[in-house]
Amino acid sequence: MDDMDDMDDVKYQLLGNSNITKKNQSKLKKYGKKITIILLSIVILIIVYLYYQTYIPNYEKILIKGESRKDQYGIDLNQYVLNGIYSMGYDGDINKKFEDWSLYTPQCPDLEPAQYPENIRNPKCEETSLQFGNLYVNHGKSLPFSLPLNSITNQLNQWKDWEKNNKDKEPPYYYEMSFKDSVTDEYHPFDYGYQGPDTSEISDQEYYSQVIKSRMDEVPDPRRRRLFFFILFNNEFDLLDLHISEYYDVVDYFVIYEANSTFTGGPKPLSFTRTLLETNRYDKFKDKLIPLPLTIEVNDKDTKLGKTFPRERVARRVLIEKGLRAVEARHGDIFVHGDLDEFPKANILYRMKKCGGWEHLQMGIGGGPKSFKDTNIKSYFVDKNMNIEIDDRGSYKVDYQRAYSLGFMGWFYEYSFHIINNDDGPGITRPNLLIFDARRSLGQLPERINSKPKNNNNNNNKNKNKNKRKEEIEEVKREKEGEHIDVLLDPNFDPYQGYTYSNNTNYQFNGKGYIAENIRLSIASFYENVRNANTTLLWNGGWHLSTFLPNLDIAYNKVMSYSHSDSYRYLPKFIGKNLLKYRINRPSFIYGSFERLKNYIIKLPQSYLTGYQYNFETNYWKEMIKNNGTDSEFKEYVNVLTHDVPYQVWKNPICYNYMLDRDYGINKKLWWDYIPKEKWNNFKFKDLELLIINDLLPKNITGTYKDEYIKTLKGQ
Repeated sequence: MDDMDDMDDVKYQLLGNSNITKKNQSKLKKYGKKITIILLSIVILIIVYLYYQTYIPNYEKILIKGESRKDQYGIDLNQYVLNGIYSMGYDGDINKKFEDWSLYTPQCPDLEPAQYPENIRNPKCEETSLQFGNLYVNHGKSLPFSLPLNSITNQLNQWKDWEKNNKDKEPPYYYEMSFKDSVTDEYHPFDYGYQGPDTSEISDQEYYSQVIKSRMDEVPDPRRRRLFFFILFNNEFDLLDLHISEYYDVVDYFVIYEANSTFTGGPKPLSFTRTLLETNRYDKFKDKLIPLPLTIEVNDKDTKLGKTFPRERVARRVLIEKGLRAVEARHGDIFVHGDLDEFPKANILYRMKKCGGWEHLQMGIGGGPKSFKDTNIKSYFVDKNMNIEIDDRGSYKVDYQRAYSLGFMGWFYEYSFHIINNDDGPGITRPNLLIFDARRSLGQLPERINSKPKNNNNNNNKNKNKNKRKEEIEEVKREKEGEHIDVLLDPNFDPYQGYTYSNNTNYQFNGKGYIAENIRLSIASFYENVRNANTTLLWNGGWHLSTFLPNLDIAYNKVMSYSHSDSYRYLPKFIGKNLLKYRINRPSFIYGSFERLKNYIIKLPQSYLTGYQYNFETNYWKEMIKNNGTDSEFKEYVNVLTHDVPYQVWKNPICYNYMLDRDYGINKKLWWDYIPKEKWNNFKFKDLELLIINDLLPKNITGTYKDEYIKTLKGQ
């Protein structure tokens, strides 16, 4: 072979110069192929390595298990971790501790529950009001409707008077009533279903201990109703810290769902559950925290939504069902469901929890469960002869409500409060709030309904009965007159069946029961898509803190867990992170279009010591709206309401500086970057040098506010 190669070399000698030989072209081709194959192999190995590093962490698992942890009322806060659940370790290492995790961030030093002023925490209900979006005018971007509230005691008394004076009259059909007619100053009949005395003299420990042991067909005192948050969690500890501390005082329990895999299918550590069980991070708040770690069991069969969204929606369904069970929900309790980055305004939550007069907007005419103990009231879960109609998705078609839920008309921020998706008006309608209905839970028919019966057009029949449902109840009672059936004495009867769905292994709707994700899906998520003027949205209701995460690593981890993460999923990690950084600095939305987002002016309190000065007095709002909002001071007040930030953010501007200026954590240092890691958990900001404090304070922290903050920080 070598001789043949030499002959080829001779063949290509240049004429006139025997010392110069032209390269063999076939030889170049052969070497070229080898080089191409080698380079291609190297590229493939790099891609495989990057894919492995990005998508295939160590699958070795650790068993996470807790001991019973009952609160003062008897609720076991660890009830969902008693049997244990397997989880991957931090960074794929089962021996690694939380503090050594690559995504670990320290908690804000001295973080305490938000201390709202007395007029917010305990509103004078007879003098206060609640604002709702007026979608009839300028698509809700103008002045709101203002609904007068009342004390629940007064509401109970007014219901008794209304019921006595309207026995033979039709109820208000709230479902068919226009929204503007539902928020007038007059009394809107609502039945809490409560017949008992005022329980205010009973201590909390005694009262709530009795409530959680009570029968589901017994109605607690609505003046002492509870408020629950049901939240989806990934690994966003800084948002979780903010969420819990912002609402700790007004919320009775937080049920926090996390799975040992992401909605995209990749494994993830059960970081919140482990943190709660293994560290002291949440010791100040843990008496209200209920971890709900689960394995996502939805199969991978494609639907029109793909594979990730069905997992997310079933997760919401399971969270709400198990959350209601965990907190021992009873008739009239309120619960909020949303994502961790969806923040309702606390001043609204206080008014809704402690005041009455708004409930008809969600629950309609209301009513409570009837006792199985004293009557022949039946459950359609048990008595199949009741023949309750079921829709094509398996939902029972029973008229319990005016609206599936109420939404919070909020502003859609991206990365920071000074970056907004749309500054022309609200961006989102979430989270969602509703009242727990024991009638639905038990499968009881309501006494009054919210839609006019189809056969009710005949004037001769108008006053025969309260409505069709009342007739159905009486008919069922007559079927077995005198026979006593108490289904709550049957150990196999599930008192929460009305809030369950029988098949959560897929998203094909081949089960039967309550489709809890409709709490969220019943209202268009983006405000601009809301078309029905009767949609009930709490005006200036909150904030959407999209990707409000302290640094690039945590933000990237979050987007890789999204149900809509295709923009990053197939990119090597270093490319994906740089793409995300580019989008943040531009700024543009986290995925999709690269169109620049808008700058938004943040309105901080004038004084750090006094905070925002809120006024929701009924007469004030009535007068301002009557005058079309022309008063200059009122205009400025509305401007503050549409540009304010959560309590904990303005109260802790160093901890949450990245929420006020997005350069922090991306192009500027965060507070823990100045401090050795071994000091993170015990550090006090008063020990920082003034020069560093100034570096850590956003530029919009100025004047009196800044001076008061620094003096407070230094203990002066």
